[in-house]
Amino acid sequence: MTSLLDMKDVSKAFLGVQVLTDVSIRLQSGEVLGIVGENGAGKSTLMKILAGVHRPDGGAIWIEDKSFEPHTPRDALAAGIKVVHQELSLFPDRTVAENIFAGVLPTTPVGTIKRRRLARDAAAVLKRVGLDVAPGTRVRSLSLAQRQLVEIGRALSQKARIIVMDEPTATLTSHEVEFLMSTIAALKADGVGIIFISHHLEEVFAVCDRVTVMRDGRSVDDRPVGAWTEASLVQAMVNRPIDKFVPKRDITPGLPLLEVERLASRGRFSDVSFTVRAGEIYGLAGLVGAGRSEVLKTIFGVLPVAEGRIRVDGADYQPHSPRRSLRSGIVLTPEDRKLEGLVLPFSIRKNVAMSTLKFLSRWGIVSARRVTGLAETSIRSLRIRTRSSGQEVRRLSGGNQQKVVLARAISVAPRIFMLDEPTRGVDVGAKVEVYTLIGDLAAKGAAVLIVSSDLLELLGLCDRIGVLRAGRFAGEVERADFSQDRIMSLAAIG
Repeated sequence: MTSLLDMKDVSKAFLGVQVLTDVSIRLQSGEVLGIVGENGAGKSTLMKILAGVHRPDGGAIWIEDKSFEPHTPRDALAAGIKVVHQELSLFPDRTVAENIFAGVLPTTPVGTIKRRRLARDAAAVLKRVGLDVAPGTRVRSLSLAQRQLVEIGRALSQKARIIVMDEPTATLTSHEVEFLMSTIAALKADGVGIIFISHHLEEVFAVCDRVTVMRDGRSVDDRPVGAWTEASLVQAMVNRPIDKFVPKRDITPGLPLLEVERLASRGRFSDVSFTVRAGEIYGLAGLVGAGRSEVLKTIFGVLPVAEGRIRVDGADYQPHSPRRSLRSGIVLTPEDRKLEGLVLPFSIRKNVAMSTLKFLSRWGIVSARRVTGLAETSIRSLRIRTRSSGQEVRRLSGGNQQKVVLARAISVAPRIFMLDEPTRGVDVGAKVEVYTLIGDLAAKGAAVLIVSSDLLELLGLCDRIGVLRAGRFAGEVERADFSQDRIMSLAAIG
Protein backbone atom coordinates (compact mmCIF):
# COMPACT_ATOMS: atom_id res chain seq x y z
CA MET A 1 0.00 0.00 0.00
CA THR A 2 1.14 3.54 -0.80
CA SER A 3 1.51 5.93 2.12
CA LEU A 4 -1.29 8.44 1.67
CA LEU A 5 -1.40 10.60 4.80
CA ASP A 6 0.95 11.27 7.71
CA MET A 7 0.09 13.60 10.61
CA LYS A 8 3.08 13.85 12.92
CA ASP A 9 3.20 15.39 16.43
CA VAL A 10 0.21 17.65 15.80
CA SER A 11 -0.67 20.00 18.70
CA LYS A 12 -3.42 22.55 19.21
CA ALA A 13 -4.62 24.80 22.04
CA PHE A 14 -7.68 27.03 22.34
CA LEU A 15 -7.62 30.00 24.71
CA GLY A 16 -4.70 28.48 26.59
CA VAL A 17 -6.37 25.06 26.95
CA GLN A 18 -4.36 22.27 25.34
CA VAL A 19 -6.67 20.18 23.15
CA LEU A 20 -4.13 18.13 21.17
CA THR A 21 -0.62 17.16 22.23
CA ASP A 22 1.81 15.48 19.81
CA VAL A 23 -0.84 13.43 17.98
CA SER A 24 0.39 11.19 15.18
CA ILE A 25 -1.63 9.09 12.72
CA ARG A 26 -0.85 7.40 9.41
CA LEU A 27 -3.25 6.37 6.63
CA GLN A 28 -2.44 4.09 3.72
CA SER A 29 -4.04 4.03 0.29
CA GLY A 30 -7.00 1.62 0.28
CA GLU A 31 -7.07 1.45 4.09
CA VAL A 32 -9.80 2.18 6.62
CA LEU A 33 -8.28 3.70 9.76
CA GLY A 34 -10.51 3.75 12.80
CA ILE A 35 -9.99 6.58 15.30
CA VAL A 36 -11.75 6.00 18.61
CA GLY A 37 -11.86 7.73 21.96
CA GLU A 38 -14.22 9.32 24.43
CA ASN A 39 -15.94 12.61 23.66
CA GLY A 40 -13.40 15.36 24.21
CA ALA A 41 -10.44 13.13 23.30
CA GLY A 42 -9.62 15.45 20.38
CA LYS A 43 -10.77 13.36 17.40
CA SER A 44 -12.91 16.03 15.74
CA THR A 45 -10.33 18.77 16.37
CA LEU A 46 -7.66 16.65 14.67
CA MET A 47 -9.93 16.15 11.66
CA LYS A 48 -10.73 19.88 11.49
CA ILE A 49 -7.00 20.54 11.27
CA LEU A 50 -6.75 18.07 8.38
CA ALA A 51 -9.76 19.76 6.75
CA GLY A 52 -8.25 23.24 7.02
CA VAL A 53 -10.79 24.52 9.55
CA HIS A 54 -8.14 24.98 12.27
CA ARG A 55 -4.39 25.52 11.93
CA PRO A 56 -2.12 23.46 14.18
CA ASP A 57 0.21 25.07 16.71
CA GLY A 58 2.86 22.43 16.04
CA GLY A 59 3.57 19.30 14.04
CA ALA A 60 3.50 18.50 10.34
CA ILE A 61 1.22 16.90 7.74
CA TRP A 62 2.23 15.06 4.57
CA ILE A 63 0.08 13.76 1.73
CA GLU A 64 1.91 11.19 -0.39
CA ASP A 65 5.22 12.41 1.07
CA LYS A 66 4.52 16.04 0.12
CA SER A 67 4.18 18.67 2.83
CA PHE A 68 0.57 19.79 3.29
CA GLU A 69 -0.36 22.99 5.12
CA PRO A 70 -4.06 23.78 4.60
CA HIS A 71 -4.97 27.36 5.43
CA THR A 72 -8.65 27.04 4.53
CA PRO A 73 -11.15 24.22 3.86
CA ARG A 74 -10.77 25.02 0.17
CA ASP A 75 -7.12 23.91 0.36
CA ALA A 76 -8.18 20.56 1.81
CA LEU A 77 -10.87 20.09 -0.83
CA ALA A 78 -8.35 20.84 -3.57
CA ALA A 79 -6.06 18.15 -2.09
CA GLY A 80 -8.87 15.58 -2.33
CA ILE A 81 -9.83 15.53 1.36
CA LYS A 82 -13.57 15.23 2.02
CA VAL A 83 -15.09 15.29 5.50
CA VAL A 84 -18.51 13.94 6.46
CA HIS A 85 -19.05 15.79 9.71
CA GLN A 86 -20.99 14.47 12.70
CA GLU A 87 -22.97 17.74 12.73
CA LEU A 88 -24.47 18.14 9.28
CA SER A 89 -23.67 21.10 7.02
CA LEU A 90 -26.41 20.92 4.40
CA PHE A 91 -28.51 23.70 2.86
CA PRO A 92 -32.01 22.90 4.16
CA ASP A 93 -33.92 24.99 1.57
CA ARG A 94 -32.12 23.50 -1.44
CA THR A 95 -32.82 20.16 -3.09
CA VAL A 96 -31.04 16.91 -2.38
CA ALA A 97 -29.37 17.07 -5.80
CA GLU A 98 -28.20 20.66 -5.26
CA ASN A 99 -26.72 19.71 -1.89
CA ILE A 100 -24.88 16.69 -3.28
CA PHE A 101 -23.23 18.75 -6.02
CA ALA A 102 -22.95 22.06 -4.16
CA GLY A 103 -20.05 24.01 -5.66
CA VAL A 104 -19.79 21.77 -8.72
CA LEU A 105 -23.27 22.03 -10.27
CA PRO A 106 -23.36 21.08 -13.97
CA THR A 107 -24.03 24.25 -15.97
CA THR A 108 -24.33 25.45 -19.54
CA PRO A 109 -21.84 27.99 -20.98
CA VAL A 110 -24.19 30.80 -19.93
CA GLY A 111 -24.42 29.54 -16.33
CA THR A 112 -27.80 27.79 -16.41
CA ILE A 113 -27.98 24.60 -14.34
CA LYS A 114 -28.41 21.41 -16.38
CA ARG A 115 -31.34 20.09 -14.39
CA ARG A 116 -31.74 16.73 -16.15
CA ARG A 117 -28.07 15.88 -15.79
CA LEU A 118 -28.11 17.07 -12.16
CA ALA A 119 -31.07 14.82 -11.37
CA ARG A 120 -29.53 11.85 -13.19
CA ASP A 121 -26.15 12.18 -11.47
CA ALA A 122 -27.77 12.70 -8.07
CA ALA A 123 -29.96 9.62 -8.51
CA ALA A 124 -26.84 7.54 -9.11
CA VAL A 125 -25.24 8.86 -5.90
CA LEU A 126 -28.43 8.25 -3.89
CA LYS A 127 -28.47 4.65 -5.13
CA ARG A 128 -24.89 4.18 -3.89
CA VAL A 129 -25.84 5.22 -0.35
CA GLY A 130 -29.19 3.41 -0.35
CA LEU A 131 -31.39 6.51 0.02
CA ASP A 132 -34.75 6.23 -1.72
CA VAL A 133 -35.81 9.86 -2.18
CA ALA A 134 -36.31 12.01 -5.27
CA PRO A 135 -33.32 14.20 -6.20
CA GLY A 136 -35.65 17.22 -6.24
CA THR A 137 -36.73 16.76 -2.61
CA ARG A 138 -35.97 19.70 -0.31
CA VAL A 139 -33.49 18.73 2.40
CA ARG A 140 -35.64 20.44 5.04
CA SER A 141 -38.29 17.73 4.61
CA LEU A 142 -35.86 14.84 5.26
CA SER A 143 -35.32 13.06 8.54
CA LEU A 144 -32.01 13.41 10.35
CA ALA A 145 -30.92 9.95 9.15
CA GLN A 146 -31.79 10.79 5.55
CA ARG A 147 -29.81 14.03 5.80
CA GLN A 148 -26.83 12.04 7.06
CA LEU A 149 -26.97 9.89 3.92
CA VAL A 150 -27.13 13.00 1.73
CA GLU A 151 -24.02 14.29 3.51
CA ILE A 152 -22.25 11.00 2.79
CA GLY A 153 -23.44 11.12 -0.80
CA ARG A 154 -21.98 14.60 -1.21
CA ALA A 155 -18.57 13.32 -0.14
CA LEU A 156 -18.82 10.36 -2.52
CA SER A 157 -19.87 12.52 -5.47
CA GLN A 158 -16.42 14.07 -5.73
CA LYS A 159 -13.31 12.08 -6.50
CA ALA A 160 -11.69 12.07 -3.07
CA ARG A 161 -8.38 10.50 -2.12
CA ILE A 162 -9.10 10.78 1.61
CA ILE A 163 -12.60 10.63 3.12
CA VAL A 164 -13.15 11.33 6.81
CA MET A 165 -16.37 9.89 8.24
CA ASP A 166 -17.11 11.39 11.65
CA GLU A 167 -19.87 9.33 13.29
CA PRO A 168 -21.45 8.51 9.89
CA THR A 169 -23.88 5.90 11.29
CA ALA A 170 -25.14 7.81 14.34
CA THR A 171 -28.69 8.12 12.97
CA LEU A 172 -28.79 5.26 10.45
CA THR A 173 -30.84 2.08 10.61
CA SER A 174 -29.14 -1.31 10.26
CA HIS A 175 -30.27 -1.48 6.62
CA GLU A 176 -28.76 1.92 5.87
CA VAL A 177 -25.55 0.97 7.68
CA GLU A 178 -25.23 -2.09 5.41
CA PHE A 179 -25.34 0.17 2.35
CA LEU A 180 -22.69 2.40 3.88
CA MET A 181 -20.40 -0.56 4.61
CA SER A 182 -20.67 -1.81 1.02
CA THR A 183 -19.87 1.72 -0.19
CA ILE A 184 -16.78 1.81 2.01
CA ALA A 185 -15.65 -1.53 0.58
CA ALA A 186 -15.98 -0.17 -2.96
CA LEU A 187 -14.00 2.97 -2.06
CA LYS A 188 -11.23 0.82 -0.55
CA ALA A 189 -11.02 -1.17 -3.76
CA ASP A 190 -10.53 2.13 -5.64
CA GLY A 191 -7.56 3.01 -3.40
CA VAL A 192 -9.34 5.68 -1.36
CA GLY A 193 -8.09 6.11 2.20
CA ILE A 194 -10.87 6.36 4.80
CA ILE A 195 -10.73 7.66 8.36
CA PHE A 196 -13.66 6.19 10.26
CA ILE A 197 -14.61 7.78 13.60
CA SER A 198 -17.32 5.96 15.53
CA HIS A 199 -18.52 5.14 19.03
CA HIS A 200 -20.08 1.91 17.70
CA LEU A 201 -17.24 -0.50 18.34
CA GLU A 202 -18.91 -3.36 16.47
CA GLU A 203 -18.73 -1.20 13.32
CA VAL A 204 -15.09 -0.36 13.99
CA PHE A 205 -14.23 -4.06 14.12
CA ALA A 206 -16.35 -4.78 11.04
CA VAL A 207 -14.97 -2.12 8.71
CA CYS A 208 -11.52 -0.97 9.90
CA ASP A 209 -8.11 -2.35 9.01
CA ARG A 210 -6.30 -0.53 11.82
CA VAL A 211 -7.40 1.39 14.91
CA THR A 212 -5.78 4.38 16.62
CA VAL A 213 -6.93 5.27 20.14
CA MET A 214 -7.02 8.88 21.35
CA ARG A 215 -7.31 9.87 25.00
CA ASP A 216 -7.10 13.31 26.58
CA GLY A 217 -5.80 14.90 23.39
CA ARG A 218 -3.10 12.32 22.69
CA SER A 219 -2.75 9.29 20.41
CA VAL A 220 -2.06 6.55 22.96
CA ASP A 221 -2.10 3.33 20.93
CA ASP A 222 -2.26 2.09 17.33
CA ARG A 223 -2.70 -1.54 16.26
CA PRO A 224 -4.10 -3.64 13.40
CA VAL A 225 -7.76 -4.33 14.13
CA GLY A 226 -7.04 -8.01 14.70
CA ALA A 227 -4.75 -7.12 17.60
CA TRP A 228 -7.62 -5.50 19.50
CA THR A 229 -10.48 -6.98 21.48
CA GLU A 230 -13.51 -4.95 22.48
CA ALA A 231 -12.37 -5.10 26.10
CA SER A 232 -8.83 -3.91 25.32
CA LEU A 233 -10.13 -1.15 23.07
CA VAL A 234 -12.49 0.20 25.73
CA GLN A 235 -9.72 -0.06 28.31
CA ALA A 236 -7.40 2.01 26.11
CA MET A 237 -10.11 4.60 25.44
CA VAL A 238 -11.16 5.29 29.02
CA ASN A 239 -8.07 4.09 30.91
CA ARG A 240 -10.24 2.12 33.31
CA PRO A 241 -12.14 -1.19 33.19
CA ILE A 242 -15.75 -0.76 32.10
CA ASP A 243 -18.70 -3.09 31.67
CA LYS A 244 -20.16 -3.39 28.21
CA PHE A 245 -23.71 -3.02 29.43
CA VAL A 246 -25.29 -1.49 32.50
CA PRO A 247 -27.08 -4.23 34.47
CA LYS A 248 -30.85 -3.80 34.34
CA ARG A 249 -32.19 -2.68 37.71
CA ASP A 250 -34.97 -4.65 39.33
CA ILE A 251 -37.64 -1.97 39.85
CA THR A 252 -41.26 -2.84 40.54
CA PRO A 253 -43.39 -0.51 38.38
CA GLY A 254 -46.16 1.49 40.04
CA LEU A 255 -49.39 2.93 38.69
CA PRO A 256 -49.65 4.26 35.12
CA LEU A 257 -48.30 7.79 34.75
CA LEU A 258 -48.68 8.13 30.98
CA GLU A 259 -51.48 6.48 28.99
CA VAL A 260 -51.75 6.92 25.23
CA GLU A 261 -54.87 5.58 23.51
CA ARG A 262 -55.33 5.48 19.71
CA LEU A 263 -53.27 8.65 19.32
CA ALA A 264 -52.90 10.19 15.86
CA SER A 265 -51.26 13.24 14.31
CA ARG A 266 -52.45 13.83 10.76
CA GLY A 267 -49.96 12.79 8.10
CA ARG A 268 -47.46 11.49 10.67
CA PHE A 269 -48.85 8.49 12.59
CA SER A 270 -52.15 6.97 13.72
CA ASP A 271 -53.68 4.45 16.12
CA VAL A 272 -50.79 4.43 18.62
CA SER A 273 -51.56 3.06 22.10
CA PHE A 274 -49.31 2.26 25.06
CA THR A 275 -48.92 2.84 28.80
CA VAL A 276 -45.85 3.81 30.84
CA ARG A 277 -45.94 3.20 34.59
CA ALA A 278 -44.08 4.89 37.42
CA GLY A 279 -40.59 3.39 37.69
CA GLU A 280 -40.80 1.86 34.21
CA ILE A 281 -38.55 2.40 31.20
CA TYR A 282 -40.56 1.99 27.99
CA GLY A 283 -38.90 1.93 24.57
CA LEU A 284 -40.26 2.88 21.16
CA ALA A 285 -38.54 1.00 18.34
CA GLY A 286 -38.99 1.16 14.59
CA LEU A 287 -37.27 2.00 11.33
CA VAL A 288 -36.47 5.56 10.31
CA GLY A 289 -39.71 7.28 9.26
CA ALA A 290 -41.92 5.05 11.40
CA GLY A 291 -43.11 8.03 13.47
CA ARG A 292 -41.30 7.46 16.77
CA SER A 293 -40.05 11.03 17.29
CA GLU A 294 -43.37 12.41 16.09
CA VAL A 295 -45.21 10.49 18.83
CA LEU A 296 -43.01 12.09 21.49
CA LYS A 297 -43.44 15.56 19.98
CA THR A 298 -47.22 15.14 19.88
CA ILE A 299 -47.40 14.11 23.54
CA PHE A 300 -45.21 17.10 24.39
CA GLY A 301 -47.37 19.57 22.46
CA VAL A 302 -45.02 20.35 19.57
CA LEU A 303 -47.23 18.61 16.97
CA PRO A 304 -51.05 18.70 16.93
CA VAL A 305 -53.24 15.83 18.11
CA ALA A 306 -55.71 14.75 15.41
CA GLU A 307 -57.36 11.89 17.29
CA GLY A 308 -56.97 9.85 20.43
CA ARG A 309 -56.60 10.36 24.14
CA ILE A 310 -53.75 11.06 26.53
CA ARG A 311 -53.95 10.60 30.30
CA VAL A 312 -51.33 11.79 32.78
CA ASP A 313 -51.52 10.28 36.26
CA GLY A 314 -55.07 9.09 35.54
CA ALA A 315 -56.43 12.44 34.34
CA ASP A 316 -57.20 13.45 30.75
CA TYR A 317 -54.49 15.66 29.31
CA GLN A 318 -54.50 17.99 26.30
CA PRO A 319 -50.93 18.85 25.17
CA HIS A 320 -51.57 22.38 23.92
CA SER A 321 -47.93 23.50 24.12
CA PRO A 322 -44.48 22.50 25.41
CA ARG A 323 -44.83 25.16 28.10
CA ARG A 324 -47.94 23.47 29.46
CA SER A 325 -46.25 20.06 29.30
CA LEU A 326 -43.34 21.33 31.40
CA ARG A 327 -45.79 22.71 33.97
CA SER A 328 -47.53 19.32 33.98
CA GLY A 329 -44.29 17.47 34.75
CA ILE A 330 -43.56 16.21 31.23
CA VAL A 331 -40.19 16.86 29.59
CA LEU A 332 -38.75 15.98 26.16
CA THR A 333 -35.07 15.84 25.21
CA PRO A 334 -34.99 16.16 21.40
CA GLU A 335 -33.16 14.05 18.86
CA ASP A 336 -31.22 16.98 17.40
CA ARG A 337 -29.66 18.59 20.46
CA LYS A 338 -27.97 21.44 18.58
CA LEU A 339 -31.06 22.51 16.67
CA GLU A 340 -33.77 21.92 19.28
CA GLY A 341 -32.16 21.22 22.65
CA LEU A 342 -29.51 23.88 23.26
CA VAL A 343 -28.69 27.54 22.71
CA LEU A 344 -25.11 27.01 21.60
CA PRO A 345 -23.66 30.49 22.27
CA PHE A 346 -25.09 30.43 25.82
CA SER A 347 -23.16 29.15 28.82
CA ILE A 348 -23.84 25.83 30.54
CA ARG A 349 -25.57 27.56 33.43
CA LYS A 350 -27.89 29.53 31.14
CA ASN A 351 -28.85 26.39 29.22
CA VAL A 352 -29.45 24.32 32.35
CA ALA A 353 -31.57 27.04 33.97
CA MET A 354 -33.61 27.96 30.91
CA SER A 355 -36.68 25.87 31.78
CA THR A 356 -36.76 26.81 35.47
CA LEU A 357 -36.15 30.57 35.49
CA LYS A 358 -39.46 31.14 37.30
CA PHE A 359 -38.26 29.05 40.23
CA LEU A 360 -34.84 30.68 40.22
CA SER A 361 -36.30 34.19 40.43
CA ARG A 362 -37.59 36.49 43.12
CA TRP A 363 -39.75 39.50 42.34
CA GLY A 364 -39.07 38.85 38.66
CA ILE A 365 -35.29 39.00 39.03
CA VAL A 366 -33.27 35.86 38.28
CA SER A 367 -30.86 34.93 41.06
CA ALA A 368 -27.40 34.48 39.55
CA ARG A 369 -26.36 32.57 42.67
CA ARG A 370 -29.20 30.05 42.26
CA VAL A 371 -28.52 29.65 38.53
CA THR A 372 -24.84 28.98 39.18
CA GLY A 373 -25.66 26.59 42.02
CA LEU A 374 -28.04 24.59 39.82
CA ALA A 375 -25.48 24.39 37.02
CA GLU A 376 -22.61 23.35 39.28
CA THR A 377 -24.76 20.67 40.91
CA SER A 378 -25.60 19.35 37.44
CA ILE A 379 -21.94 19.40 36.39
CA ARG A 380 -20.98 17.31 39.42
CA SER A 381 -23.86 14.83 39.29
CA LEU A 382 -23.69 14.25 35.51
CA ARG A 383 -19.88 14.50 35.33
CA ILE A 384 -19.94 17.19 32.63
CA ARG A 385 -16.38 17.85 31.49
CA THR A 386 -15.92 21.62 31.42
CA ARG A 387 -13.67 24.37 32.72
CA SER A 388 -16.59 26.11 34.47
CA SER A 389 -20.36 26.56 34.38
CA GLY A 390 -19.74 29.73 32.38
CA GLN A 391 -18.25 27.87 29.40
CA GLU A 392 -20.20 28.18 26.15
CA VAL A 393 -22.05 24.98 25.30
CA ARG A 394 -20.84 25.08 21.69
CA ARG A 395 -17.30 24.49 22.95
CA LEU A 396 -18.24 21.21 24.66
CA SER A 397 -17.88 17.78 23.09
CA GLY A 398 -21.01 16.05 21.77
CA GLY A 399 -21.35 13.81 24.81
CA ASN A 400 -21.06 16.68 27.23
CA GLN A 401 -23.59 18.70 25.25
CA GLN A 402 -25.99 15.77 25.60
CA LYS A 403 -25.45 15.80 29.36
CA VAL A 404 -26.36 19.50 29.45
CA VAL A 405 -29.62 18.66 27.64
CA LEU A 406 -30.35 16.00 30.28
CA ALA A 407 -29.41 18.37 33.10
CA ARG A 408 -31.90 20.93 31.82
CA ALA A 409 -34.60 18.24 31.68
CA ILE A 410 -33.87 17.05 35.21
CA SER A 411 -33.98 20.61 36.54
CA VAL A 412 -37.73 20.68 35.87
CA ALA A 413 -38.17 17.72 38.28
CA PRO A 414 -40.66 16.02 35.92
CA ARG A 415 -42.64 12.85 36.47
CA ILE A 416 -42.48 11.81 32.82
CA PHE A 417 -39.19 11.83 30.86
CA MET A 418 -39.31 11.43 27.08
CA LEU A 419 -35.80 10.87 25.69
CA ASP A 420 -35.30 10.94 21.91
CA GLU A 421 -31.98 9.29 20.95
CA PRO A 422 -30.40 10.08 24.35
CA THR A 423 -26.97 8.66 23.45
CA ARG A 424 -26.63 9.78 19.83
CA GLY A 425 -22.99 10.68 19.22
CA VAL A 426 -22.00 9.77 22.80
CA ASP A 427 -18.90 7.71 23.54
CA VAL A 428 -18.91 4.38 25.34
CA GLY A 429 -17.91 5.81 28.70
CA ALA A 430 -20.51 8.58 28.59
CA LYS A 431 -23.16 6.09 27.45
CA VAL A 432 -22.75 4.10 30.63
CA GLU A 433 -23.15 7.31 32.62
CA VAL A 434 -26.34 8.19 30.71
CA TYR A 435 -27.71 4.66 31.21
CA THR A 436 -27.02 4.92 34.94
CA LEU A 437 -28.80 8.27 35.02
CA ILE A 438 -31.84 6.81 33.24
CA GLY A 439 -31.92 3.98 35.78
CA ASP A 440 -31.76 6.54 38.60
CA LEU A 441 -34.75 8.41 37.14
CA ALA A 442 -36.82 5.22 37.03
CA ALA A 443 -35.72 4.20 40.53
CA LYS A 444 -37.06 7.54 41.82
CA GLY A 445 -40.49 6.77 40.39
CA ALA A 446 -40.42 8.60 37.07
CA ALA A 447 -41.95 7.15 33.90
CA VAL A 448 -39.28 7.05 31.18
CA LEU A 449 -40.14 6.83 27.49
CA ILE A 450 -37.15 6.29 25.14
CA VAL A 451 -36.80 6.43 21.36
CA SER A 452 -33.54 4.94 20.11
CA SER A 453 -32.17 3.62 16.82
CA ASP A 454 -29.80 1.41 18.82
CA LEU A 455 -31.82 -1.74 19.36
CA LEU A 456 -29.29 -3.22 21.79
CA GLU A 457 -29.67 -0.06 23.87
CA LEU A 458 -33.43 -0.56 24.10
CA LEU A 459 -33.04 -4.26 24.88
CA GLY A 460 -30.64 -3.47 27.71
CA LEU A 461 -32.57 -0.60 29.29
CA CYS A 462 -36.27 -1.19 28.82
CA ASP A 463 -38.99 -3.11 30.65
CA ARG A 464 -41.21 -3.17 27.59
CA ILE A 465 -40.76 -2.10 23.96
CA GLY A 466 -43.49 -0.85 21.64
CA VAL A 467 -42.79 -1.10 17.92
CA LEU A 468 -43.96 1.32 15.23
CA ARG A 469 -44.14 0.48 11.54
CA ALA A 470 -45.03 3.04 8.87
CA GLY A 471 -46.73 5.32 11.37
CA ARG A 472 -48.82 2.67 13.10
CA PHE A 473 -48.39 0.67 16.29
CA ALA A 474 -47.25 -2.82 15.23
CA GLY A 475 -47.05 -4.50 18.63
CA GLU A 476 -45.49 -4.60 22.07
CA VAL A 477 -42.87 -6.96 23.50
CA GLU A 478 -42.40 -7.76 27.20
CA ARG A 479 -38.87 -7.99 28.59
CA ALA A 480 -39.15 -11.76 29.05
CA ASP A 481 -39.73 -12.05 25.28
CA PHE A 482 -37.07 -9.58 24.12
CA SER A 483 -35.13 -10.53 21.00
CA GLN A 484 -33.69 -8.56 18.11
CA ASP A 485 -35.42 -10.82 15.61
CA ARG A 486 -38.85 -10.35 17.22
CA ILE A 487 -38.61 -6.56 17.30
CA MET A 488 -37.14 -6.21 13.81
CA SER A 489 -39.85 -8.50 12.47
CA LEU A 490 -42.53 -6.24 13.92
CA ALA A 491 -40.75 -3.12 12.63
CA ALA A 492 -40.30 -4.41 9.09
CA ILE A 493 -43.22 -6.80 8.58
CA GLY A 494 -45.78 -6.00 11.30
